[in-house]
Amino acid sequence: MVLGGLAHRLKMSRSTKSFAKNFLLPVMAGQKLFLYNDALPRVINLSFNEKTCFYKCKMCLYHRQDVREHYKTGSTTSFETVRNIVASIPNDPYYSFDISAVGETLEFELLAEFIALMKRERPLVNTIVSTNGVLLSEEIFLGLAKAGLDNLQVSFFAENAEDHQFITGTKTFDRVSENLTRACKTKREKGLTNPFIQTFILESKETQKTVERFLHKWSPLVDKAFARPLLKRSMEIEGMTPLYDFSPTVPRRPCMQPWYSTAINSKGEVLPCYGYHWHQESWTTNFGNINDAPLSDIWKSASFQDFRSRHLKLDLEDLPLCQKCICWNDYTDIWEKVADGSFAPPVLRIRDFFRKAPKNHGG
Repeated sequence: MVLGGLAHRLKMSRSTKSFAKNFLLPVMAGQKLFLYNDALPRVINLSFNEKTCFYKCKMCLYHRQDVREHYKTGSTTSFETVRNIVASIPNDPYYSFDISAVGETLEFELLAEFIALMKRERPLVNTIVSTNGVLLSEEIFLGLAKAGLDNLQVSFFAENAEDHQFITGTKTFDRVSENLTRACKTKREKGLTNPFIQTFILESKETQKTVERFLHKWSPLVDKAFARPLLKRSMEIEGMTPLYDFSPTVPRRPCMQPWYSTAINSKGEVLPCYGYHWHQESWTTNFGNINDAPLSDIWKSASFQDFRSRHLKLDLEDLPLCQKCICWNDYTDIWEKVADGSFAPPVLRIRDFFRKAPKNHGG
């Protein structure tokens, strides 16, 4: 098992960046190479179907009425848009298509077809679908497996029905449990190698005591069961408390998101980050459309470069969304402080290969 894992990681190390992803993350050199990208973002967050979600999760801004109204009419991605997205990304396992943005992913009827297109054109790029699991029938699961989906993440959130209902606002715990169990059984019985199935519990001070029971139940069934810490980003979450102090005591530094990931909505518009899906003041903000220019050109555009420059200077007065968000505190501090108080891109030093990376909340 260990040798097989090592062989796979070596096979998936096609570039310096992918080598850092597979082998160097525990040290600062890996964090710097993994998180900072000046050519293209590592994670492309995709929203294939934008519509009102049937969950009302407390930690998701979809529970707000203005957000639900904004996405009420619905919008879906075209094949042309997906082709243009795929063509913009190198065939390198360092990159990921993260299909998880607005709306429940499994409601999108063309999901398996889009995954198949991605895997035909960019077989090495990681594809991951996040779902609440309510619609995870055997037919849908087998369709995703046949399409070549690499990772299926079921956001279970809780160990028991009471906590699940409190978090999601639904009574779907038993259904999700049955669907996830069946998917694991189907994968095992049919000898499928993909997708890699993982699920998580949302860990807060209130749910911490249930984590071990959740891991004990699901670890023998799924490929990976884990606890995801509740992150405090830009809002208070009623009845849920992060395990860490959500009022950072360290001085503010640039957010990692403008260099680590970007989001593309159903219309093909390239957003600064995933968070821009959820706020009225940012619904008209984008840096271009993937149907008009490749992502590399949009990434290097004057407007996107100015956005990143503002983060390096912490000049966020005209970026109210970024100003109040504390996502910057969720990632390893890899920045170089400059004499004038601004920041510069990370510099890779020999000692970084021996310096252990500190724990962080995200990334």
